[in-house]
Amino acid sequence: MASQKLRIRDEAARLEASLIEFYKAAWPTFDPAPYTHGWHLEAIAEHLEAVTYGKIRRLLITMPPRHSKTLLASVAWPSWIWTQERDDAHPLVGPQVKLLCLSYGDDLALDSALLMRRLVESDWYQERWGRRVQIRSDQEAKSKFDTDAGGTRISASFGGTLTGRGGDIKIIDDPLKADDAESDAKRDAVIRRYDGTLKSRVTDPRHTAEVMIMQRLHQNDLAGHVLAERDPELKHLNLPAEYEPARTTVTSIGWSDPRKKDGDILWPERFGPKQLAPFKRSAYEWAGQWQQRPEVRGGAIINREWWHAWEHPENKFPECSYIVASLDPAYTEKQENDPSGFTVWGVFQTRDNQNKIILMDAWRKRLALHGPDQPRLANETTAAYAKRTSPKWGLCEWVAHSCRRFKVHRLLIENKASGIPVAQELRRLYFDDAFGVQLVDPKGLDKVARAYAVQTLFTDNLIFAPDREWARMVIDEAAVFPRGTHDDLVDSMTQALKHLREIGLAVRHEEQRSMNAHEMMFKSEPKPLYPA
Repeated sequence: MASQKLRIRDEAARLEASLIEFYKAAWPTFDPAPYTHGWHLEAIAEHLEAVTYGKIRRLLITMPPRHSKTLLASVAWPSWIWTQERDDAHPLVGPQVKLLCLSYGDDLALDSALLMRRLVESDWYQERWGRRVQIRSDQEAKSKFDTDAGGTRISASFGGTLTGRGGDIKIIDDPLKADDAESDAKRDAVIRRYDGTLKSRVTDPRHTAEVMIMQRLHQNDLAGHVLAERDPELKHLNLPAEYEPARTTVTSIGWSDPRKKDGDILWPERFGPKQLAPFKRSAYEWAGQWQQRPEVRGGAIINREWWHAWEHPENKFPECSYIVASLDPAYTEKQENDPSGFTVWGVFQTRDNQNKIILMDAWRKRLALHGPDQPRLANETTAAYAKRTSPKWGLCEWVAHSCRRFKVHRLLIENKASGIPVAQELRRLYFDDAFGVQLVDPKGLDKVARAYAVQTLFTDNLIFAPDREWARMVIDEAAVFPRGTHDDLVDSMTQALKHLREIGLAVRHEEQRSMNAHEMMFKSEPKPLYPA
């Protein structure tokens, strides 16, 4: 008997030290099916532990459906938190922790609550942690139950009543139903609820944490909304069903996707190629729900697959014969206003004398027209001066710096209300620089028409981009255009590519063949140097 108690005590200590081990051991209490392990579950557990111990305050996990996210994040994790010994150094540890758990509907929220209660009240759990965790007997409500130590689990739908309710940890599990993803009103309601109500539902702002775990359903869903905020406290764990090397990331705790090959599967033990095949029949659902990169239903104007990766052993750009920069200006520092979008493109030749185009730089910034005057210090190098002063630069300073850096031949600015004063200021201040400023008239073409006008450059395999975060930003925006949150980089892109078409540097293969044939048709026979 004593040895049995000692074994249980040792097991309890081991499981308290590891969420993933707790999850595996607890599985039979809430699911009769055999447990199937996957490395992605370890990744999720590792990040949830980081939240528990205060290393992450806000966590977003995007991953496919049917990959056990709810059982791990909304059932096992809260139950594991309550198993811990209370620790004043870690306020989110122990049976006193209050949990606010939200999902898109009451049924899903209650299902998770019932599974957690079943786990906590099970003989297996009580035998190991019953001295620490007891559900109060006067709590019979399915949507709320408390521990004797003061902990609480509140469950509600995302649109439900939360008057007077808060939590130490907010767990937002699938806030939007897949069937509602195409409704602007439903998506906006979720975002308004999150911004207007949920941010205040905390017990102690100094220590509270928030975890959002969901599949991507639309480019303007809640995940898209919080990612657009660019909050440095928000950490993003992204787990697509099939690995895409260009989108791999390293999280703040040092985790990186262990997959190496393009197309490697997230959970092959459950979802192999045969099981995933039916979900690929809808490109839209596959891109969003399974690959976590929602795109435009019916296909984008510029598909991400049409971009070609530029690879160089020394991370160098090709030697370019012509470099053009393009600015879509909006000068203001207010976050609610549109940002300015800037891109740089170079034209280079392949060995078969074909012109190709490469994206060389891109940025999106909300800036005033000018920054303050910042004189150069004595003996200060150009690089040191730029590093010191750039945080206070305005739009003109950033554009001029980028043009100089990439030795731009031509700077394009759209001939519109916000573009004219920018062009005037750049000409006035940088008239002796090598880049020329050109105002561009779109000639009545709207944004969509301009995108279609350069689409053939992509389908003809002329466009390259390096594997850089700023390049992925352009590719991602183009993939969801014209229904994305921003279009400033797309406007900059189409303006530059249209210019290259107009000056004869962006020539499609068919056009090149036609030009060659035309030259041969009118080419005269060579005359002899000397008469016979």
